[in-house]
Amino acid sequence: MTSRPPMAVPQRQPQRTLSGSGLSQSPTHQRTLSQQFLPQSPIRKSESLSEQSVDVSDAAQGRYNTLPRRGGSRLKLELANDGIEHPGFSESPQNLDVLSANKVFTPSRIMSMNDASDPGDLTPRTSRCQTADDDLTPLPMPPRRARFVIPAKRPESSSTSTPPRRDARPKPFVLEKPSIAPRYPSAGKPESTGKTKTKDVAARASADLCVGVADFYPWTGSHPEDQFSDGIIRHGFFDKAPAQSTQEPVSAKAPLFPALKHKSGLHTLSTIFTGILNQRRHSGQITSASTFKPPPRVTLTDTKREIWLKDLANPAISLRRLSRTIPHGIRGKVLLEQCLNKNVPTDRAVWLAKCVGANEIRAFKRKGVNGIFVMGGEAKWIKDWTVYVEQFVESVSNGFSENEWKTKVTYAIRLATHLYAEHLLDRDHYMDWLVSGLENSNQAKLPMWLLIVQIYWKDLLKLRRHGRRLVSAILSHHSSIYHHPDRDILLPLATRLQSLVESLLLASPENFIHPSSWSKYRDSLLGLPSTNSDEPRLKSFNSIDSRNDYLTSSNAKSQPALRSTIVQLLDSIHRSPFDTEIPKRLWKTSENKLSIVRTILEWCTSLYRPGIAKVYIAATLLRSSSALDVDVTRAILEFLDADPLEENARKQLIYHLVSELARSGHFSVPQYTQWLIARGGLFDYAETEPDGPCATRLLVEIPLGSLTESMRNLRATLLRRVSFSIEDETQDIKMAMSCVKSALSVPLDANDPLLPKPISLKKLSKRIELSGRSLKTTISSWLSNDFVTSVIQNAQSDKGVELPRTTFETVRTLLEAAQDYTMLGAVLKLVAACSNTELLACCVDTLNLHLPVFTATEEAKPIFQIYYERLKIMLEEQGIGARPLLASLANLAPRLTGLEDVATQLQNDLVRIDRSSAADASSPLSDNMATQLQDAETELSEQIEKLASYTSADRPTMERLFYAIVKKLQIYWGKTDERQRLCCILLTRLRVFDISHFNELMRIWIQHIRKLSNRPYISQLFPPLISSGCLSLAILFATVSRSQAQASQVQPNTVGFASIYMQEVLQMLMKPLSPNQVMTSEDCYRFRIIQDRARHEHAKDLMPLVRGALAEYSASLHQQASIPQPLDDDQTKSQFLELLRGLVLVDPNAASQTVSLKSPDPKLAALIETWTTKLLVPHGGGGQKSFEQVLELANEFTLPFCQVKLSLNLAADESSGFEGSERLQMQFELLSKALDNAIDANNIMWTGMLPSLSPDITQHLRNRAELRFLDIIPSLKTPSEDSLFDKDIQMAENLLTVIDSIFRGGSGSKISPLSSALVDKLADLWDILVSRASEHMSLKAAVISHWLPLVFSYLTLYTSPSAGAVDISKLSGGEVRARALIVLAGLVQELDNYPSSNLGQRAFDIALALVDSLPEDARLQCVRAVKDATADPRIRYLFSFAANPAEDLMLAHREKPPPGIHERRAMALNLGMSMIPERLTPFVFRRWEILNEPTPVVGDNDTSLSLTLFDARRIK
Repeated sequence: MTSRPPMAVPQRQPQRTLSGSGLSQSPTHQRTLSQQFLPQSPIRKSESLSEQSVDVSDAAQGRYNTLPRRGGSRLKLELANDGIEHPGFSESPQNLDVLSANKVFTPSRIMSMNDASDPGDLTPRTSRCQTADDDLTPLPMPPRRARFVIPAKRPESSSTSTPPRRDARPKPFVLEKPSIAPRYPSAGKPESTGKTKTKDVAARASADLCVGVADFYPWTGSHPEDQFSDGIIRHGFFDKAPAQSTQEPVSAKAPLFPALKHKSGLHTLSTIFTGILNQRRHSGQITSASTFKPPPRVTLTDTKREIWLKDLANPAISLRRLSRTIPHGIRGKVLLEQCLNKNVPTDRAVWLAKCVGANEIRAFKRKGVNGIFVMGGEAKWIKDWTVYVEQFVESVSNGFSENEWKTKVTYAIRLATHLYAEHLLDRDHYMDWLVSGLENSNQAKLPMWLLIVQIYWKDLLKLRRHGRRLVSAILSHHSSIYHHPDRDILLPLATRLQSLVESLLLASPENFIHPSSWSKYRDSLLGLPSTNSDEPRLKSFNSIDSRNDYLTSSNAKSQPALRSTIVQLLDSIHRSPFDTEIPKRLWKTSENKLSIVRTILEWCTSLYRPGIAKVYIAATLLRSSSALDVDVTRAILEFLDADPLEENARKQLIYHLVSELARSGHFSVPQYTQWLIARGGLFDYAETEPDGPCATRLLVEIPLGSLTESMRNLRATLLRRVSFSIEDETQDIKMAMSCVKSALSVPLDANDPLLPKPISLKKLSKRIELSGRSLKTTISSWLSNDFVTSVIQNAQSDKGVELPRTTFETVRTLLEAAQDYTMLGAVLKLVAACSNTELLACCVDTLNLHLPVFTATEEAKPIFQIYYERLKIMLEEQGIGARPLLASLANLAPRLTGLEDVATQLQNDLVRIDRSSAADASSPLSDNMATQLQDAETELSEQIEKLASYTSADRPTMERLFYAIVKKLQIYWGKTDERQRLCCILLTRLRVFDISHFNELMRIWIQHIRKLSNRPYISQLFPPLISSGCLSLAILFATVSRSQAQASQVQPNTVGFASIYMQEVLQMLMKPLSPNQVMTSEDCYRFRIIQDRARHEHAKDLMPLVRGALAEYSASLHQQASIPQPLDDDQTKSQFLELLRGLVLVDPNAASQTVSLKSPDPKLAALIETWTTKLLVPHGGGGQKSFEQVLELANEFTLPFCQVKLSLNLAADESSGFEGSERLQMQFELLSKALDNAIDANNIMWTGMLPSLSPDITQHLRNRAELRFLDIIPSLKTPSEDSLFDKDIQMAENLLTVIDSIFRGGSGSKISPLSSALVDKLADLWDILVSRASEHMSLKAAVISHWLPLVFSYLTLYTSPSAGAVDISKLSGGEVRARALIVLAGLVQELDNYPSSNLGQRAFDIALALVDSLPEDARLQCVRAVKDATADPRIRYLFSFAANPAEDLMLAHREKPPPGIHERRAMALNLGMSMIPERLTPFVFRRWEILNEPTPVVGDNDTSLSLTLFDARRIK
């Protein structure tokens, strides 16, 4: 046997002692030949360290007679020869890059260097600069030149290079050591800590040249092991003879051989060896306590600190040596900058950070405070350290102009990543900094932030609080570049963002579940370019879109709620026709597109929606539905079959709609005839009469121009069956065409019937208006396709003259009578080729008057653009002659959205032309009127023309001329004198010089006119002024009433015409005008435009005028009026009702506020009550309606009028004082009772008007509905009865509709947090799902199918954008929201058992939307509640907490093993003994103290993690 240590077993490094300050210097010894030939360290060639000192721990180097060393480890002499090319030595088989900063520093990576050290002693030589404080520091001399030039190593040449010449010189034999031979220190014997003299080393070096290689002694013949003897052959070789008392030399054959021959010998042998191994383990086990301490910090001079940092940057310097003393003052940002400047390898920089951090954290514990303050101080220090790292990375990455920026930023990012990976940072704070930096980054720094963020990509996306913000930030940058005007320049960045977005869509769709962000960036995602692998991305996009839509749209999916939403969107299209987003939202309201089509048809044919524009809106929407695979023809036929359409006006609307769809091919006439034949065809002539059934009369109204010859024959056959004369129909059409040709002075054809006498245009228009749709479309098609087209083509080919303006006006009148605006739009496009500016101005005015219709047909902007381009040409050709067209375009442009700049330019051009013209000052009425001025008017005209030669006019002159003109105007007022027009022309010319002062003069004069008690009618004075542009609507409304309250009161001293001023103004704005000597036909047409604009654009100004007119009219009822009241006229009443209906539809809230004002006059209150009742019940008379009656009349189309009526009823009894409050409370109770009765009767149509009520009323109704809704939700304690199940479900849906209407109404209800009762009910439903009792199976099915969807729909009210606009985190109730989230988390897991219901995903999405506004303390409470209960990654993502491997570690304590050898042997063999019991205690894992080589003193148990935790044992 031998006492050498076993093979391949490394020995523990020798212990060392500290002297002085921890750094010692050995005296310089004589340089040996081997040292002279050794090259310097390749790492520190630039330093003057040619003389090396002997390490204090290397005193035992001569144990095996080694040669003198340079200092450092024992094998350095042997391994240093690798630097000299010699055939007797070979390099290490490993070629590791020790400078790689991302590899863990290990001793094996130093073995290939020329200055490698012994594995048993990893401390390299000490620099001479590292001296004690009392030693003299030598001068920095240059390195001594070597005596022999040592050839440097060269890298191996490539295969293509010429091979080196072989050295053929004879070489002495040198024994090669095996490369796998293990090395070891001095056989475990302690080394001397004193200094080793050179002469002693030299004396002992001749004993053995190969000491340090285990069990390898080259044969020399003189070694004791090479001399054989009987004892060595029998007993083996021993370095030291064993004691005689031991039995080891005795042979074991005698006691073992008999036992092995026995039957149980093998078992006995295993028992013996098991006992031996157990005894070996027990005797060598480490039981001493851990002696770990972090490396101490001492104060060093700046020079020594720099030297220490340079040594830290040198991988050849062992960390064990550097751990003796850590310089003070290196912490925080200084530490990071020093590591960057010195290029410290990353793992060594992390080691330094751990050393500093461990000392800082231990400093808090030494202050003697309690545990809470220690934990707080430690957390604060870690957060400050994280801030330093963040600032360090950001400052380095922002230094683009610095040298070696790429190297520095790479180092900074790598160091921060290592610190993050080892949990040495506050991860939440660091992630928040990453996301905030990406959110606030500009486009110049965005690539760098993307690079940094992608390192932590997976960790960020696993937490909701960071992942959702990360996705929103990336979407924001993607959207900004997507809409950037220089998008092509940013194409590389856009491509990178696009790839990131696509990967996020597939990898982390839950981070896109955020309604407000999704609605903002959805369109930019739709614009992503398509590729061949788009199917997964589109599938993910559609899934995310539907999930966000569930959280935003109304989930009260009952049919009344859907219909109400669709009608509201249709009304919005009517009010804002240029908003292209509303139709998209309309088709997204429901998956049942046929129900949407039916609601559109009902809205189109409703008598509560005035105007013809709704027909074209419906036609455009129905045409767009063909892209959604909707059968429009089938939907219309089903509508006709279900709704009888008794009113003739509704029938005409559906005929008009069908004719437009049939003309464009979206209504199939063959399908209609087939449907009609399948029903049995026609049975009676009455079915084809105008008042007959709509489904059969439609066959007569079908446009003949859209029918083929075969369809015409089939139509004629069906009509002849009921004795309908096709010949009479054809003759009527021919007669109508003859009348039209006669009106246009077109020669009749040979087969045209002769007219008995000419018919006027007005009478012809009236007859066309009363005719059927078939005749109307025939006439309009001929006018557009034949007449106007031929005239324009002849004019362009010089075969005829241009279309006269009078002829165009005739064509326009006939098309307006036929209400065929599709053909009118075609005519406007054709006439644009003419060069007559007055004709072109008439076309633009036509577009202006029918702007809602042309907007519905999507032709308004294209036609405007045609005439705008035409204006540019006309200005070049005619100059000032193009002014009429310019004025018309300037009047139209402000009404078109998106053309604000064009409108401003047109207005400026118009003013410039007016001021530059002295001879003709902007007269829209006539061009040759100046020659007709007579007498005083001639003098005024000359003065104005003289004034026009100046750039500006002084105000006194302007006032003198203004009052002179209006004095003449008042003289001609009411006389139908043409000179009244001349005065308007003069005022128009005068207005140009100072518009603001002119408007002020006009306002004063109008106020004077209002007070006149004896005067002609207003309708004879104001229309010419308004049409010519002298009097604007703003001035007119400003002189009507000063406030709404004053409008309710008539001035007591107003008599005569002054008492009916408001009625006259209102009548003027409603009544159509006829041409006369004062107003030409074109003037009347312009005035119609102004009347239409007053209804649509000045609704809020008209409402006080309406109330004032009613106040005047009610005052006249008390006394005998000396003059007739305008509102007594039946035609005016009809027009007033139509005006009032239009104002209510334009702005229901303003109308409600106007009619609900308090009025001391009971007559006025009764009058308002009568008119509002007529709005609701047109043919039912007036009178007051109770709350229940109003609610019964409520439907989707009467909601605005019910809202006005309800507001009026609630305001009728309002008064101040105690009695007023009692009456108001009584009104609340009556309204609540009426609403409860309506809900019980399944009438919830009235819910749409709830948001418009006062906040107090809506809050009261909402609370009442919520209580009833929560009361009927079942639980295990109070299950619902089977007989009442359907009724409860219906009641819950109705109540949810009411709550949804109030909540989503916006201003009606205050945003409130979740109620505790709702969370309790949600928990009850969770209990029902968890229950496994058989009697609860039916209840569980009801919860899955009905109750959970209803409750989830209720919860989506808190996830809507209206709720997200308020910072709910600042509201009270964070604990309730936290409880709701915990219950939802439980439901998410429980609903995994019901995958077909899709409720689990809905619960998860609702939880995602709710957790975004959860306060931080509430979130931490949720984390503590669910942390130990589940490991579901969805729950971890929801509450944003990640599993930390260092947390929740437990330490197992075993009981003390039995003391005896036999008991331990039995325990090892598990013979009759049970497992040893364990006791668990929490184990604190200190990451800052996980240090490699923390101290220069090597002890049995000096590691940061105690070796006793692993049952470690010594190896001998």
